[in-house]
Amino acid sequence: MKEFTVFFLNNVGDFLADTLNTFLTTLASFPPKDPPLSSIFILIVAFFVSLGSTLISRYMIDIDRLAVLTKETKKHNKMRMEMMRTADTKLKLKYERNADKMKKLQSELTSMRMKPLLITFLPLMIFFVLLSNIYRGSEAIPAVIPFALPENIILRIGTNTDIPGWGEVFRPDYVWWYFGGSITFGSIFQKLAGLQPD
Repeated sequence: MKEFTVFFLNNVGDFLADTLNTFLTTLASFPPKDPPLSSIFILIVAFFVSLGSTLISRYMIDIDRLAVLTKETKKHNKMRMEMMRTADTKLKLKYERNADKMKKLQSELTSMRMKPLLITFLPLMIFFVLLSNIYRGSEAIPAVIPFALPENIILRIGTNTDIPGWGEVFRPDYVWWYFGGSITFGSIFQKLAGLQPD
């Protein structure tokens, strides 16, 4: 029994020491510069920036008024498309009568959506400067798509490259990796917060 206890404690001690060493090594090299940790790190940044931006927007925007403006704008745009498709004179007259009113409503809608940017713009720029210092012009790799992409569809969002241990892969630019996550998370959060009314 004593031998088992000593064996158990030695192994647990080794496990805890290895875990602590891994944690401290990771912390010392933070932020991570290689996938998959670098890819996850950028997505976590995108997650929290999108969440913060959505919460600020939710606080600053009148959701009921936003829903009304969005509904009216969609209705007006639908009328315009119908007018262009049918060349209906009565519809054209109705559209033109409402044109000034709709310009004011669209201006109000744009202003409503832009207000949160006055607060969120500076933090966004700070995050981009930090990410740029880490992932641009260095050996750091933000993310890896585990296959090469045809050159004609890359459109400067990354490069095909050969990475030791990975082979030939597509290496997206950190900006596009961030924006991909940001757009995904932002759409989900805004829908949940009522900032994208139907």
